[in-house]
Amino acid sequence: MKIKLFKSKGQYILKDKAILKRIVKYADVNQNDVILEVGCGTGALTKILLKNAKKVYGIELDKRFIDLLSKKFKDEIKKGRLELIHGDALKIDFPNFDKFISNIPYQISSPLTFKLFKYDFKLAVITYQKEFAERLVASPGDKNYGRLSVVAKAYCSAEILEVIPNTAFVPVPKVDSAIVRLTKKPQILVKNSEIFEDLVRFSFSMRRKKFKKIVDAWCKKYNISLDIPSELENLRPEDISPETFAEISNKAAAKILEKS
Repeated sequence: MKIKLFKSKGQYILKDKAILKRIVKYADVNQNDVILEVGCGTGALTKILLKNAKKVYGIELDKRFIDLLSKKFKDEIKKGRLELIHGDALKIDFPNFDKFISNIPYQISSPLTFKLFKYDFKLAVITYQKEFAERLVASPGDKNYGRLSVVAKAYCSAEILEVIPNTAFVPVPKVDSAIVRLTKKPQILVKNSEIFEDLVRFSFSMRRKKFKKIVDAWCKKYNISLDIPSELENLRPEDISPETFAEISNKAAAKILEKS
């Protein structure tokens, strides 16, 4: 079955078998692992996962791929080693899994990653657009540092393992990609994730303002007041560390709790 890919939906198939094998190796997949894959496509990665894992859940939005995969892996489906889920990964609940391994469509990178953060898993190995990967691992002061960089630290550690040239995909995208490993080890202590993420989101939506003005404006939403160290007052959000965001949100959470 020949399937025409939709670039508008970010459908790019990783064709390099050596890279696909490395992705599975980076995740240290073994016979005890239950894998979740989003965007199975033609099943090139799925095939390697099935050789190494206990079970694979595959979420795929495109019905044409579901039909293709159902025929290609009918024996594994009968054995219960592969379960295909036809649906939108952003809208459905994920099944229980140990490791998340996927070459995800570029256009859902941000919402899917934020959703993934909320789930309990051992590690994830994901192929992202290179620019997104750089944002994910960026540090304060870096031009790529932003909301994603900060929030990620509350849930995991992230590292870029290798950059993939665009020529490794069909069709060839305009940008390079990168393989990222996320290990579920929070790098900062956050007592209330909702308040923490709200502070970070609010701050980077006003990234040209000074931090004291941002915090004062944010506190008005909750009818509280907070003092921040004087050395932080004139900084911009891109200069504020994840640890500082966590400390401020933790203080705010305590005050909000007192008022409730």
